[in-house]
This record gives sequence, structure tokens and C-alpha cells, in this order.
Amino acid sequence: MATTDNVRSRFPGLSDGWVRFDGPAGTLPVDTCVDAIADYMRSPAPANLGGLFDASIASVAVVDRARAATAELVGASADEIVFGPSTTNLMFSFTRALSRHWQPGDRIVCTQLDHDSNVSPWILAARDVGATVELLEVDPVDGTLDVEPLKGLCADGRTRWVAISGASNLTGHAPDLERATAIAHEYGAKILVDGVARVPHLPTSASALDVDVLSTSPYKWYGPHAGVLAVRNGLLGEIEPYRVRPADYAGPLRWETGTTQIELLAGVTAAAEYMLSTSIADEAERETRLLALLQEGLHEIPGVTIHGPSVTPDRAPTVVFTVAGHSPEQVDHHLASRRIAVWHGDNYACELVDALGLRDSGGLVRAGVVRYTTSDDVAALLAAVAELTTGS
Repeated sequence: MATTDNVRSRFPGLSDGWVRFDGPAGTLPVDTCVDAIADYMRSPAPANLGGLFDASIASVAVVDRARAATAELVGASADEIVFGPSTTNLMFSFTRALSRHWQPGDRIVCTQLDHDSNVSPWILAARDVGATVELLEVDPVDGTLDVEPLKGLCADGRTRWVAISGASNLTGHAPDLERATAIAHEYGAKILVDGVARVPHLPTSASALDVDVLSTSPYKWYGPHAGVLAVRNGLLGEIEPYRVRPADYAGPLRWETGTTQIELLAGVTAAAEYMLSTSIADEAERETRLLALLQEGLHEIPGVTIHGPSVTPDRAPTVVFTVAGHSPEQVDHHLASRRIAVWHGDNYACELVDALGLRDSGGLVRAGVVRYTTSDDVAALLAAVAELTTGS
């Protein structure tokens, strides 16, 4: 595992001196990602796909490399990887196509743990065809999710899909995916795992988990803004996407409507290779140590309340908290005045914030640990939060 200084030298975005805890919403791109995008755009290669001339052939190779690298990262096959402008965009397209196969009375199960990009697309697609959506509830105290109640929702055979978070983008809690998948498949349902907050931090394999679809976002693992679906078990050919008539392709190309963002996929390859260059398990161990330092430090500050589970090795390194006498927005403003970047509000985990009873008070403050986070960063955040409670 590289030293912290060596890691930080790989991220040009750190040059302004800000302390960055905003990673759960998007990480800084690694240097090789930035270079790969620029190199592609400067080269003779830029051209659309499908031509018989050299530039087009070179562009096809860029896309192929991105599929292969992303597949290796998420434990899938290259021909299962679908790219899009964002995971949210892909989810709306995917659920709309799935709904062609649903009937009135069919059920979709989502959860209160999830980012709304794994809830609203299902709700809207189900509404259009008369299917129903039910939400698996979280514990209202710490926001953890017990997947056992899935059995009751799947047992009658009406559940077509289970949509579940691989790790909460808000609290970091990672539910038991193996058990959720086993329950869904036992009763004939398929399962989609939102891996956006999981893949950057925890070893994740779509094939090992046996999930039918896994989503991820390269800009959460040091790449460019893009979205990915790993669609397994031949589903890409079984489901008819909305597409233009000439796009009668096999595999992922049937789903990538319009011209692929080829230059960004050059950066996706570089980011995936960066992720794969070290042990994700080792990186997770380091991130967990920093999360423990951060969460324990916040717990010791009078007036600070942490909302979420305790620190364990099997969760994403994100902490959410509130400060008595200060709204989350006020805390965010204060931290920004100290050049510390965090997020506040519900962070699109709408159902989770409602379940925790924090909607009316403005949600929470969220801080996330990533590969370029240091113990000095943690100390800076803790000192700035303490200023709010001591009047310094």
C-alpha cells in the first residue's frame, strides 16, 4: 500500500489546500485519469464508433478497454458492462425497459436505505404499468437494514425485482447482500444492487454475490462523471431497451443510446486500473481506521450526535452527524469557512432521513473518508466542529 504522501501526489485537485470530506458525492480524479482523457482528445483517435478507418477503430479499442477494466473491478464480464452519462440516467432507462415485462399487481421491493436513484425510477416505472412498490424499512434509531423481512414480501411470488443498496451513501451501512440475493432468487425475483457507495471502498463482485445487476459510478472511484450497470445472466438480450431503430446491436451497445462518451471512458479505464493497482481490502482497512478516528472524535465533542451504525470493517467510511443549536446548513457553512468540504441535507437518501426523523431539522452533515484522506484532515474537521460547541 502506498504512503499517504504518495497517494495525495496523484490528485491534482488537492493543490488548493482544501480539506476534502466531500468524497461520497464525488471524488477527485486521479492524475492518470486526467491524462488519459487529455491524451485521447489530443490524439488522432477521436472519431465515432463503427467506422472502418483507423481513428474509429482506435476509439472502439478505448471503449473495449474501459469495459474490460470496469468488469475486472466489479467482478463481471466485459460484455455485461453498460456505460451511460450517470447511474441515475441508466436507472431510469433500465427500469422503464423492465416495466414492459410487468403486469398490474406485480411488486417491486425497494428500501428506505437507498439513494433515491434506486427508488424513484422504480416507482415511476411501476406506476406507468400498474405495478406496486413496497419499501423495506430501516431501523429508525441507527438506519440499519434487516433483509429478513424480504421473505414476507417475496413469498407470494408477485415480487419481480428487489432493489437494494450495497452500502448507504449517507450512513455507510452495508446490508447483508448475500442473504438478500438468496431470498430474492428463492422466490423467483431478480435483484439490483446499487453499488455506487460500495465499490469505491469494499471488495465487490457481481458474480460472487450472484446479483443480477450492479450499478456503480466511476466518479466515486477517482474517475470521470459516468455511470455503469453490470447486467448479468443474459438479461441484456432478454430486455428490449428504448433505442433508435438502427441500433440493433448485441450486448451493451443496444443500451448505450447515442454516441458513447469515448473520451471519458479513457479516463474510466485509468481510474479502474488505479483502483486495481492496490488491494481494495487493504485500502478499506486504512479507511476504516480513519473513520473510527473521525467518528470517535465527533462522539467526544459535546453537542454532536452521530446518526448511524458503529464503525465496522464491512461498511463504507462515511459518517453523518448533527450539532446541537446549529442546523446542518449552518455547520456546512462554518466548515466551508475553514476550507473544509462536506455535504448537508438528505444527500438524496430521502427515505432514510425521513425514517430517522431528521427531515424537519434539515437532515444531517455528511463527511466521507477516501484514499487521499489523512489523519491531519480528520484533526482539522474535528477542530472546526468543536469551535461550534465551544464558541471559539
